[in-house]
Amino acid sequence: MDFWAVLLIFAFLAGIMGWTMTPFVNAVLWYCDWRDGTDINWGLDTVFTIAVPFAWFFAIFEIILLYSK
Repeated sequence: MDFWAVLLIFAFLAGIMGWTMTPFVNAVLWYCDWRDGTDINWGLDTVFTIAVPFAWFFAIFEIILLYSK
């Protein structure tokens, strides 16, 4: 797998999953909720912000590595 394949996969996932925007927006929303005294569901929000995109990224790389060459 070459540099361009990695770059294109990252660009695709950034566009589909919103990697460039999601952490910033969630941080602002969490801060506003914290200031308002609202309970924050850290488990679910953290999973959708961090774990799910990394799981997709890992799965795509595994498929590429298994079936290349």
